[in-house]
Amino acid sequence: MGGRGQRRDRRARDDPAHARGGGAHLRRPYAVAAATGALIIIGTLEAGESARQLADVGRGPLAPSGAGITAVGLAASCAVYVALGWWLRDDRAAIRAGLLTGLISGAAGGAIRALLIAGALREIVSRYAAVPDWFIAVVLGVFVVLATGVSAAGGAALAFAGVRVAKAARPRPPA
Repeated sequence: MGGRGQRRDRRARDDPAHARGGGAHLRRPYAVAAATGALIIIGTLEAGESARQLADVGRGPLAPSGAGITAVGLAASCAVYVALGWWLRDDRAAIRAGLLTGLISGAAGGAIRALLIAGALREIVSRYAAVPDWFIAVVLGVFVVLATGVSAAGGAALAFAGVRVAKAARPRPPA
């Protein structure tokens, strides 16, 4: 990516997705940071509501609104990744940015979710089985690792899909 002090044509070659505009106004690291922040906020809001529902659950089933909250959170997260790819408009850059965003937001968001649901999960498990304290910590640690992997893979794929959507939406010159 080009910076200040370079000629316009040099900046345009360095950032092919924005060659006509003379370079990106928002750099990739800022886009990754913005997407990561949005994903962490979405996950935290969803996990907070899930923790409240888990704490309110007696021996009955979870309320159907929990599935709706999860669906809305999943749709919003997918939209963030697709928007990241759409903004970048470059296959390789989108895959790298989606992967990096997924790794960071999966690890941070997964850890926040694990902390939010730890108490409710410990209480629910203690109703049905006597397990050592370390067991819940290990289960939540595995959850964070899996959340990181799924977020990274899904983020890369969805950001790539965003590039494809952006390219399909662009008008093609007549043949």
